[in-house]
Amino acid sequence: MNWAPLIPSLAFALALLSQRASGQSFNIGPKGAGIYNDAMLVNAPAPITVGRELEMCELPVRQFPAQFFLNYGTSGRSGPIALADGAIVGSNKQSAYTLRMADHGQRFTLHPTADTNATYGPFTATNGAPVTLGNTRMTVVRFPPRMTVSLEHPNRIAQSPTIGIAPLTPAVIQELYGLRVKYVSLANRVDVDTADGVLQGVPRIHSRITGNSSSPVIKTSGRDKQNALKGAELSAITFMDKLFAQAFRIRAQAITDNLTFHYQMPAGDYVLCAMQRIKDPSAPAGAGSATAVWWTPFHFDGEHPLSLALTAENAITWREVFTFDKK
Repeated sequence: MNWAPLIPSLAFALALLSQRASGQSFNIGPKGAGIYNDAMLVNAPAPITVGRELEMCELPVRQFPAQFFLNYGTSGRSGPIALADGAIVGSNKQSAYTLRMADHGQRFTLHPTADTNATYGPFTATNGAPVTLGNTRMTVVRFPPRMTVSLEHPNRIAQSPTIGIAPLTPAVIQELYGLRVKYVSLANRVDVDTADGVLQGVPRIHSRITGNSSSPVIKTSGRDKQNALKGAELSAITFMDKLFAQAFRIRAQAITDNLTFHYQMPAGDYVLCAMQRIKDPSAPAGAGSATAVWWTPFHFDGEHPLSLALTAENAITWREVFTFDKK
């Protein structure tokens, strides 16, 4: 293939790109989307779209049985005990009891493991209710349930993560719709910026091997693609940081075991957002960083403790926070 006769035409076409950028037009075809001007067609993927419903990424949040303690005397305490049918009360097998739920979880009975015919109760499962076993008088103590969030990522940078919870109020939902609009626009823009271009109005290239002719293709360099992706990520995280500061007001009341966060909140619907700086897997060793994101809506009933593990396996990027449909 002789490229020499094409060099002047290619140079001329490339010069047109800078002179006629204002004449761009956008077209959607069966094979994707194109940005046209007088000199080049950019073969970008079809633009992403979203539906009316606010569809978001979801993570599996584990729910545990409600718990309680049994206080006796001035300093004795047994528990925590799962308020669940079949739970064992007491650590000594000879004096332990099996808990049985009654009245749809409102009360419970205790059955000595050493005497299956004996039954104590039923006792009320509310805070402060009395429990009497023979001569031993105890009191039910119910602490507010918590949501526990643990974070573990092998590539995390020695920087504290950003984790918060926002109630799904109408105002917050409206802000989430606004964030989704920004992300749709950003995703479509970066798809165009990383796409290859086909020169228009220049001689086509003929292959003697295949016998086919095609227009010259201008490949977007790996560096340009990386810069476009990194710029999009920085913009996306900036948008998320702004919303986080405005809406994600519920922060951890306690932090244990280094990166285990404890939250208390009233019953309701919520969304959790977490961000952690990590080593960029696509960059040379030690040359850059990226942001791992975790995001999920969840319901808290105010009775059952919740647990959520944030790991490298369930981390996402900003493009996965909302459900995008390619059409």
